Amino acid sequence: MEKRNSTALKRRMEGRWLSAFLALAPALETAVNKLGKNVSCPIDGGTDGFRLFRDANTTGGGVKQAWRVIPEGIDMLMWVNDWSFTKTYDELEAFLGGRIVDTKPIRTPKTQIQDDSKLRLWLNQIWGDALPLNDLRSYPARAYFERRRLRTAAMLADDLRFHPSLNYVGADGKTLGQYGAILGLVRNNAGEPVSIHRTFITKSGLKVEFSDSKNKSRKLTPAVNRESRGRQIRVNRVKGTVMGVAEGLETALAVTLMTQLPVWPTLSTTMMQSFLPPEWVEKVLIFVDKDRNQAGEVAANTLAEKLSLLGLDVQLILPSIPMLESDSKGVDWADQLMRDPSGFGQIGNVLRDRPRQTA
Repeated sequence: MEKRNSTALKRRMEGRWLSAFLALAPALETAVNKLGKNVSCPIDGGTDGFRLFRDANTTGGGVKQAWRVIPEGIDMLMWVNDWSFTKTYDELEAFLGGRIVDTKPIRTPKTQIQDDSKLRLWLNQIWGDALPLNDLRSYPARAYFERRRLRTAAMLADDLRFHPSLNYVGADGKTLGQYGAILGLVRNNAGEPVSIHRTFITKSGLKVEFSDSKNKSRKLTPAVNRESRGRQIRVNRVKGTVMGVAEGLETALAVTLMTQLPVWPTLSTTMMQSFLPPEWVEKVLIFVDKDRNQAGEVAANTLAEKLSLLGLDVQLILPSIPMLESDSKGVDWADQLMRDPSGFGQIGNVLRDRPRQTA
C-alpha cells in the first residue's frame, strides 16, 4: 500500500479546507460561517471558546481558547471528529477524489456544571504559602531576575511571589521533583484571579531544564472561571490613561524598567488576542515579539484591530535588535534590554506627549 504522505496531502488541500470541514465535520459549520470570530466550542460548548483562523481555508487551523492552537486541518479533523491520523487521511483522500465520505454527526456538547471549589482551594494554598520577593528565602527568584537585569522591576511589581518548593508534574502525569517557582497571579479582564503562572527554577536561580521537550519550565495552572475572557499578570497598577501590553513577563518588566510605563504580560499569543484594558485606558502600546514564525506580530495585529474598533488609540512597537542565528524562536524586549538598552529610546518618543499619570 502506498505510504500516506501528509505533506503532499496538505498541499493539495490548500484552498479546500472549509469545504472539507463542511463535508466531514458539520460541527465546524458555525465556525466556518463566522471565520476568524469566536464561536461556541464544537466539543465543550460554551459561548466563545473556539474559532477558525481567517486563513483556515489555506491551513485548516484554529484555536480552542485556554487549551491550545490547532495549527492545521488534519489535526483539526482528528480533534473534532475523534479520528485517528489514518482515518482522517483516508477520508480527505475520499473527499478530494469525489468519493463517498464519512460525515460525522454534529456533536451536542454536554452541559457541564463546573465545580471550582477544589481547584480554588489548591490555588489559594499555593499563593498563600508563597513569599514576597524581598523575603530572604526568595533569593533564587531575585537571582533569576538579576541575571536578566530585571531585579529592580520585579521587586517593585505587583502579583509576583516565590514558592520555595512546588511539585512539578510532567506531561505524563508523574511528579518529576520539587522545585522553587516564581509565581505570577493571573487575572481575567475583569481583574478576578483565575490562575497562577509558574516558572520553575533551581536554588541558584536558573530555569529548570527537563530532558523531555514536552516538559517546560514555565507552566500555567488550570483556571477557575474558565469561561471568563482574558488572561494577564497585572504587574503594575494602571493609574492613567496609557498602558502597555506584552506577551511575556520578562518583556513587560523590561519595558516598565526602562520607561516606567505599566505593562501587563498576557503570557501567550492566544491570550493576547482576548485582552481588554481597564475601562479608563485610552491608549495601548503593544510591545511585539519579533518571532521567526511571525506569531507575535499576528497576535499583536489582531489585538490592535480589536482595540481600534473599540475606539482606543493603539500602537505596535517592535524591538530594534536584529535576530541572530542563535535566536531559534526570535527576539523580544527582554533581549533588547540585554543587548542594546538604547533601543528603548523609540518608546520614549512615543510616550513623550502621553497624558500625565495621576496618583
